[in-house]
Parts: sequence; structure tokens; C-alpha cells
Amino acid sequence: MFPLALVEQIQFCYRNPSAVEATDDFLTLPHLDEPNILHSLRVRYNQGHVYSYTGPILIAVNPWRQVEIYNINVLEAYKAGKNKAPHIFGVASKAYSSLVGNRKSQCILISGESGAGKTESTKYVLQVLTAVGENRTGTSAAIEQQIMLTNPVLEAFGNAKTLRNDNSSRFGKWINVHFDRKGTIAGAEIKTYLLEKARVIHQTPGERNYHIFYQVCAASAQQKMLQDLGAASADVFNYSKTCTPPLPPSPPPLPPRLCQVLQDLGHDFLRVLVRVHCSTLSALPQEVGSGVVLVGYVHVPAE
Repeated sequence: MFPLALVEQIQFCYRNPSAVEATDDFLTLPHLDEPNILHSLRVRYNQGHVYSYTGPILIAVNPWRQVEIYNINVLEAYKAGKNKAPHIFGVASKAYSSLVGNRKSQCILISGESGAGKTESTKYVLQVLTAVGENRTGTSAAIEQQIMLTNPVLEAFGNAKTLRNDNSSRFGKWINVHFDRKGTIAGAEIKTYLLEKARVIHQTPGERNYHIFYQVCAASAQQKMLQDLGAASADVFNYSKTCTPPLPPSPPPLPPRLCQVLQDLGHDFLRVLVRVHCSTLSALPQEVGSGVVLVGYVHVPAE
């Protein structure tokens, strides 16, 4: 009888020279494999670099801290083509330049795991696209403003706290931005899909429902309309009491910016949101949030 030997397989990879392992484009590395990419990302991260290129692909590492690389001066540098270092502003500016120069539609795909920074990256892309257009008119400026104003609305109705991310987007988003021949924004449309509808009625312990429900509940103490609808503290409703501690930092109830955005976007936008979330066209967002929460308050005893 022969003894059984367990042999653990170990994969060895050649390491890149230290002189090139911090390059900003990984296609220039002599050895391009997963271990070397991860090592170069770690080296660049320790040097304070958030972004790296792999050819046309931009790799972003969440810095988990405030970084001064998104201000207007940095944006203007990429807009003018003076800065070539890896950056989300560079990707968006290049897409816009190709759109205007080649007269062909461009696509930017943003993907990653929860907490990687997809939502923030989308905001930065939109910030570039709404800033690069020249010869703006009053109409185009209004369209650009409305595009940026949709973010707090979508986050309120579609983002929630998960175990890994306090502001996790629980839906996919496809944004079409249309430009005229002068390179000025002519219109835009946002389509949401794969919304996590089950979260409305069930949340994993430690996770929360969508932000809008907690904002409505928190605002009920100051707004009589919400009190008349039966809105109260979030810890009394089945749909929101799973996790009620405020997020750090605690978001204000129905933030003034959100209220202003809902008003500025107009009732057509509100009808779309209401249809997506509650299948009704007659209620305002505050009423919608309260109505859904109140339904969760109903308890049907088992027979």
C-alpha cells in the first residue's frame, strides 16, 4: 500500500524590475499578469496615485480619504490637454474630443465591486461632459444643470446602506448625453435598470432600506403633511427598523438640496420616479415614501 502524498501547487511569476513597476500604464510592464498588476497598483497607491492605465482602460483604487485631485484647476488642465496622467477627467475629456473630432458616438463603461467608487466616477464623468462644451446658450446651460441635479434624486431613491458600503447604488444606470454639432449638450436621458426591488420589503441585518424612506421619517417631526400621512420614526416601521442608526455623517432629513432638485426638475421627472418605485402617478415623492413605509407597518397574523 502506497502512502498518499498531498502536493500543493504554487504558481511562480517573474517580478518586474523595481524601476518600472510604478509606471502609469501597465501595458509597458515586461510581465503583465495578475500578480504584477496588483503589485504595481499597491506600489502606486502607496505613492499617492489613485489611477492607473492599462492601455485604454483606467483602473481606479478607492483612496478612502479626501484627495485634492478633483478641483476645477485639475479639470481645466485635462480639458486643455495639459495633463496626461491617468485620471477619470482624462478619460472623459478624451471621449468628448473623439466625439467632436471623429463625429462618432462614444461609450464609457464604469464597473467594479461595491464600494469601488462607480457612483462617484459617474459624477466626475458628467462633470467633465457638462463643462467641456463651448458656446453655451441659456438652454444648454439649463440642460447641463439638470443632468447634474439628477444625482441626489437617484441616490435618494436608489441608494442604500449595505454591509460593505454606506451609499451603495442598488441599480444599474445607462446615461445618454446628446451633443449638437457645436459640441454643446442638446439633451440627455437616464435609464435605470435592475433595481433591487426586494430591498423595499426585506433587508439583511445591518443593512438599510433606500435613503428616501429614512429621510421622510426623519422629516416627519417638522412637516405636518407627513404627520397627517402617518409618517413617524423609522424604528416603528417593519420596512425600515432593521437598521436605524444614522449613517456617519448623518444625512439631514429631506436635504434642502434634494427638495430644490425635485422642484427644479419638474413634475415630469417626478412622475417617472413615482412610476418606477410605486406604480402610481398621483403622489408626490414625500407621499410615495410615506405610503410605502405605512404599508410595511401592516401586520397580518398567521391563521
